[in-house]
Amino acid sequence: MSVIRVRFAPSPTGQLHFGGLRTALYNYLFARSTNGKFLLRIEDTDRERTVPGCKEHLQQLLEWTGLKPDEKPCIQSERVHLYQQCLNDLFQKKNSNEYIYPCYCPIERLKLLRHEAKRQNQPYRYDQKCRQLTTKQKDEYKRQGVPSVVRFILPPDESQVYDDLIFGQHEHNPYHTEGDFIIMKADGYPTYHFANVIDDHLMAITHVFRGHEWQTSTSKHLLLYKAFDWQPPKYGHLPLIEREKGRKLSKRAEENYQNPIEIEYYRKNDFIPDGLLNFITLTGGGFRTDTTIGKTLEEMIETFDHTLLTRHAAILDFKKLDVCQRAHLKRRYKQDRIGVIEKLRQKVMKYYPDKKRGTSLQLETSYLERILDLDEFRIATLENLFNNDLYEYLWTEPVLNISKDDDIEQLRFIIESSLKYKNIGTYETAKQIINDYKNLNSKDKLTNKEIFKVWRLTICGCIKGPPILDIVNFFGTDIVQKRCERALDALNKNEKLCESVTQQ
Repeated sequence: MSVIRVRFAPSPTGQLHFGGLRTALYNYLFARSTNGKFLLRIEDTDRERTVPGCKEHLQQLLEWTGLKPDEKPCIQSERVHLYQQCLNDLFQKKNSNEYIYPCYCPIERLKLLRHEAKRQNQPYRYDQKCRQLTTKQKDEYKRQGVPSVVRFILPPDESQVYDDLIFGQHEHNPYHTEGDFIIMKADGYPTYHFANVIDDHLMAITHVFRGHEWQTSTSKHLLLYKAFDWQPPKYGHLPLIEREKGRKLSKRAEENYQNPIEIEYYRKNDFIPDGLLNFITLTGGGFRTDTTIGKTLEEMIETFDHTLLTRHAAILDFKKLDVCQRAHLKRRYKQDRIGVIEKLRQKVMKYYPDKKRGTSLQLETSYLERILDLDEFRIATLENLFNNDLYEYLWTEPVLNISKDDDIEQLRFIIESSLKYKNIGTYETAKQIINDYKNLNSKDKLTNKEIFKVWRLTICGCIKGPPILDIVNFFGTDIVQKRCERALDALNKNEKLCESVTQQ
């Protein structure tokens, strides 16, 4: 049996997003799980839409995610001569007029045909006018220098049937929805369909996994293979990816501001690549395990089985992305404790450049280690500790934010009472304070909820976050006492703290 060879073939017309990365991942998993080869092809023959620098960026992101090609990337714009040669070979066939012909129709005429088809509520089909041209007429067009394209003939009564690796048997006749399609443009560049088939053949591709949107195009590709007398690869089409509630996965969607689909966003924000790959696999199955959460790329390869890929629409639930990232952050911390702590230290210095080694508490290894050891810190990435206001109290003195609904006297009473205890920053003392409040007379009796809210406002400056007893124990007596005294001083002066004073 020949070596299995698959490819990922993006167009450099924009940023790599979850849809493209999923295609690359499943091709990679299939290749690795079968001891095959994973190749990269850049399909950049659409010169008008190609974005400068996008080709290089795509390769960088693939390397970042660990999906490294086994051979040098194939760049279509560097292979135009091969497409021209293949086209010439097709014209040299004795029965070439059964497959292709040059078309000299101007754009204006094609627009009229398209308009008329729309008016009659019919699919647009080229009317094959140029297929009827005589040799003399073609020679005259050439002599006049009239631009031409090359069209491929779609037989009206020939459906293409093949076994889709994911969806099973599929049958489609492209003539029902379109007419003879262009395979070579007037500028000498091939269209997607023509270059795609030629490159898959020349690269000896044996299997193709791609998005479901290309399923109907496969029938045209099979006809091209037939014209060349080539053996086609096996095709498998991955179901469409959607957001929750069936919404289209679009870079222009409103949700993209909150949950971007561009992979570069996650690289910049320090997401762990294996966590992203886990997240993608949750949408489509394909594994002999209950879940891939927390698994490395190598571990996913070991359990991958393409026959288990699902057919239904793949829903991206972005809440699960954080679950995947947390699993990998914890795993990385266990494996490389010192490395993660140092990375966190570098981020502190980046976001708070005034802090200096040797003088700032927040740069001390023991302090950073205690932050990461707090299991209840529900962070997905280290970056969350800096781009989320809920964790600002770790790096700066908090602002005491009091709303008009807060009971100022109750705030003052709880803070003053708390300061009467020694070793206030310990579990034992905090629990003793709570018990003592419960034993007060009914007039002054306080609930845990009321106590915890005041402590949160005082110590953290916010009312959400990890369990407050863990926070009290984390900071210890000195810092807790200092923050209580500072808050009490502000209350006694009947003013809010307006600025966050960086701890030194």
